[in-house]
Amino acid sequence: MLTVQFLITTAYGAASFYLYTLIVYMMIRRWNEYNTTFFKIFIIEYCFNLITFVNSFITLRAPQNTCKECVFAFLFDRSSNPTVDNSPLQYFFTLHYAMAYIQYSMTFLMALNRLSMVVLVNSYEKYWKPALPFFIAVIVIYPMYMTWPIASNNAYYLYTPPMGAYATKSVVDVTDILNNLIYFMLGITILTAVANVLAVIRLGCLPSRISGAERNLFTVSFVSAIIQLLALGDTLILRFGVSDAMSVGTQTAKVLMPFVSDLLTLNHPWTLMYFSTKVRLSMANDHFPSLRKRISNIPSSVY
Repeated sequence: MLTVQFLITTAYGAASFYLYTLIVYMMIRRWNEYNTTFFKIFIIEYCFNLITFVNSFITLRAPQNTCKECVFAFLFDRSSNPTVDNSPLQYFFTLHYAMAYIQYSMTFLMALNRLSMVVLVNSYEKYWKPALPFFIAVIVIYPMYMTWPIASNNAYYLYTPPMGAYATKSVVDVTDILNNLIYFMLGITILTAVANVLAVIRLGCLPSRISGAERNLFTVSFVSAIIQLLALGDTLILRFGVSDAMSVGTQTAKVLMPFVSDLLTLNHPWTLMYFSTKVRLSMANDHFPSLRKRISNIPSSVY
């Protein structure tokens, strides 16, 4: 189980969520400063991303890095009978697909929030406060509906000799579920791209009415959209390159997939820290006092 890839992905994942958690904790402590829909979405997305990352160890990371002779192989062999109830594995496997819906939807929601910010400069918050709970409810309920066949059927671990590792499977055929997911990812990514393009055009028309802070938060959203586009491209290559599995493109996409997926999950704390001086200064004051002086010397125009 302790492969190089497993150790590397676990290490940067733990470091990212440590920073992620510190940022969220700081925002909650300073809620009077961060009580906006953008940061509410950021905190909600933190919860979803944490679930995604932890769940991936059960359905993907651990089984894919465990061989038949490995120390922990017995854990997967114990849940390898498709005719025996292996609960709650089917619920974890459901989350494996459902969280992809949720992650892509949250990136679109962030882009929509930034678009409304540049269109309704002084009033967008009053519309978002009542609308946000509804959006989140839809984002959660729709994936559960689409992946319900997995939740209502048994799941199990299957050892695959060509891979030399285990894989999570369901007794139900997930082909249609996967196809629907890919179509959704494609559609929502197009909507995210459109929202970002419209926001960029609108920003060009309002050079003085949008604060530097809001512009930088838009950049955070824009970077997430670019990463989502990369993740979608990688997924499409793998999905439609099955007939040419040994091609350079397909093999490259296969190698990059775990890292691109992690980038989609883990980029948020790093991009926010990089682009927002306010967040960096708050973090320095609350968690890293030794950096306080260095950050305070950054010109306010980089806010």
